[in-house]
Amino acid sequence: MSVFIVMTAAQADQVRGPTTPPAALDPVERQGGAFILGVAVLSDPAHAMHHELLSGLPQLDGADPAFPPEIEA
Repeated sequence: MSVFIVMTAAQADQVRGPTTPPAALDPVERQGGAFILGVAVLSDPAHAMHHELLSGLPQLDGADPAFPPEIEA
């Protein structure tokens, strides 16, 4: 099961880049202008500086048949 955090381009810009060395976040752009990150970043202490923002964003299960094709993983 792949669960993704879905964000806008502006939100992706906020979290993109280095966190705790050598870690970094690089949201992936999907069709329709949506950006995604795997939900596993929420349990990684290297990305703690962004946990508050990311935990408040919508999450979608990539295995769900209703997963919108425009953000297909």
